[in-house]
Amino acid sequence: MAQLTGVSVNRLEGGLRRRNPKTDEVVALVAAMPVAALTLAYDSAYKLLQLIDAERLGVTVAFDKEKNSLVHHHISEIFRLSPDATCYLIPIPVDTSITASVDKLLPLIRSQKDIKGLGFVGFTLTLPQLVSVVEKIQGSLVDLLFADSRYIDFVVLEGKGQLDSTRKVKPFSPATMADLRTKKAPQVSVVIAQDPLIAAKGAANINYAAVGSALGMLSIRKVNENIGSVNIRNKPAGKKGAPDYPLTDLASKLWLNSALSDGTPIGRLSKVDLKNLTDKGYIYVASYEGYGGLFFNDSPTCVQKASDYAYIENNRTWNKMARLVRAVLIPEVKGVVKKDAQTGFIKSTTISRWQALVNSALERMVIAEELSGFDVYIDPMQITDPDKPLKVKIQGVADGVVHAFEVDLGHTQKINED
Repeated sequence: MAQLTGVSVNRLEGGLRRRNPKTDEVVALVAAMPVAALTLAYDSAYKLLQLIDAERLGVTVAFDKEKNSLVHHHISEIFRLSPDATCYLIPIPVDTSITASVDKLLPLIRSQKDIKGLGFVGFTLTLPQLVSVVEKIQGSLVDLLFADSRYIDFVVLEGKGQLDSTRKVKPFSPATMADLRTKKAPQVSVVIAQDPLIAAKGAANINYAAVGSALGMLSIRKVNENIGSVNIRNKPAGKKGAPDYPLTDLASKLWLNSALSDGTPIGRLSKVDLKNLTDKGYIYVASYEGYGGLFFNDSPTCVQKASDYAYIENNRTWNKMARLVRAVLIPEVKGVVKKDAQTGFIKSTTISRWQALVNSALERMVIAEELSGFDVYIDPMQITDPDKPLKVKIQGVADGVVHAFEVDLGHTQKINED
């Protein structure tokens, strides 16, 4: 054995600038469902990387049929539309109210730190009842986690059609439906879209809403993309080169048509009705005249349109910025701060180093085309104080979303070059 070292070599880390995999596509499906005879337990989170993972737990097509459930369908839609997604399945007893389930969810969501968004399915609450609890869900779930610096991008709720005493679905009236834009729940969205093929598979499905499809279309998109975008930046391997990314799949016959969760075919609604639903903050599925395929209409949240967080992509972009900034600044907490000996304020080189850390984090979003730009400012005339946080001001330039085009088109005798 050698006795003298002479030269010691330390192993450095980080020079190749590799990054951990992004987790923007990680969602949770909170399902009110029976678990008898399944390899599942209530109030637990099961990580699914592909549809077969759910089927190995007993959540199969046969399970859906036997239990009058759509859990397998919702999971299959997530992975059909977003093959690289990660989905946590969280079973909840079928008789649990959606608000009571939130208390049980909090420790699960806290422990699974990669979950970015949630969808709720299978609960008995119908749309008129759901409208009254969106703010409670915001406050008792999203806001509580936010207070712990845990940022939830979105909560997608199943806006089921209301059943009458004979279990027939009462038709919606777009003109009189509640206005979700009057609520104060900026991370909560309500889906009332329905694939008629799925609704026709059983009496228990007639008033379902397509939460699984919404989660799939959200997780496949970059954080700054609208759920209703006709095209997406990163398509799955089998869709590369296609000019768009619709919900429609001819092979499986999914989303050949669309309806609201009251069973009303979208084709029976006027443009005024559809605009009314969009303006009131509902998410549904429709087509563009003369263009094939079906798409979500938009990504509204349950908050006024004037809010900076009126759309899901606004929340996803802000949250990702916040996570990146926290990740680079936490190692600086309680660190030594060099001062300018003449002024007593923070030394300019320290300010520059902190700004460089934040710049390097947010520049990743710019390179990934998730952010148009940003500005970081730290006032150097601050004194470190254990009772006062050091102030950092960051402004991100969020990308816009084009919701429609207006084209002036006409004939002319010649092209005017003036």
